[in-house]
Amino acid sequence: MDNKEHIQKKVEDTFNVLEDINKVAINPFLKHKILQKLNNVEEKKVVINWFTPQLQLAAFVIVLLMNASAIYYAFNSAEVTTTSDINSFAQEYSLQETANSLLN
Repeated sequence: MDNKEHIQKKVEDTFNVLEDINKVAINPFLKHKILQKLNNVEEKKVVINWFTPQLQLAAFVIVLLMNASAIYYAFNSAEVTTTSDINSFAQEYSLQETANSLLN
């Protein structure tokens, strides 16, 4: 019972403290001053100087040249005959037919 009375007293003390709080008086022009300071602050513009249109064009040309050279190399390296490729593949994996093979 003592514990309940103690809790009840704490609750009443808390409400009494809330009633004793006075209203804070503020300057009526405070809002105006704050808004004026916020309007005076200039926004910083983020400028990326290292990726100017000239550099964008140069990067585009470099990528285009790299792609063109890769395509050129891919189509010109196909001149190797396929028969030599097949023969070399067969030699590598011992797929050639021989008369003295044990499996024949």
